[in-house]
Amino acid sequence: MEPTAPGAMTASRWTLTDQDVRSLLDVLEPAPAASEDDIFYADVLAGLQRLIPCDDLTFQLMDVRDQRIRLLSVSDDGVEREESFGTEDDEFTQVFWQEFWRFDGCAGPLLTNDYTTVQRRSDLWTTRDYANTPLGSFFVNTLGITHEVLLPLTPQGGTDRRVLLFRHGGPDFTERELMMLRLVRPHLAELHARRDRELRGEPNLTPRQWEILRQVATGASNARIASNLRLSEGTVRKHLENIFLRLNVLSRTEALARVRPFLDAA
Repeated sequence: MEPTAPGAMTASRWTLTDQDVRSLLDVLEPAPAASEDDIFYADVLAGLQRLIPCDDLTFQLMDVRDQRIRLLSVSDDGVEREESFGTEDDEFTQVFWQEFWRFDGCAGPLLTNDYTTVQRRSDLWTTRDYANTPLGSFFVNTLGITHEVLLPLTPQGGTDRRVLLFRHGGPDFTERELMMLRLVRPHLAELHARRDRELRGEPNLTPRQWEILRQVATGASNARIASNLRLSEGTVRKHLENIFLRLNVLSRTEALARVRPFLDAA
């Protein structure tokens, strides 16, 4: 592949190898565990930071209407959790929200409705031009952030979801690194959906098990469920046994009591 950056005179050669893909899968495929009420999996972010070196890699949830931001960040110094509401008498957050919808702001995907494009700051700005804007001055001159990548995820309800990668000096993010982020983007969205279900207490069941339980909720017998889903009665019984084990219950009634708040969403 020979991608050409906007305005570049020549194309730079790069290759995404099988090892790159395997490394991404190694980060994503293990069943990660999260600490306490973390909004995402710190181990996944740390794994990405090893593959795409940066000084800070942040998973961010943002409620623009309430000006609430929740962050889970990894850096060489470890994991950091942060939450802010409004400007909180902080100069940076004041400028952040004042400039949010403006040309140098961070609205990005909210303005364009584009939640698939992984974008470098340098695709839009030179570092010098960005540093001459109110918000850019904070990022570049105060925080020392010279390179940035925005990886947007489709909003969840009214919550903006995104991953941000920052570098303090050194080379910009490469086309190869952007491709790796494009590949990982939908998986990060699914992992966050899973984490959100965990935080809400939703049981970890397979799609087929949820399907069986929705049938059970209608009062259907095993024979009726088997007919409706084109399964054997023995298969339905085995699914129910596994469901009872996962939910630590002994009956259909107990199982429905455990999952009823989540049946519509599953």
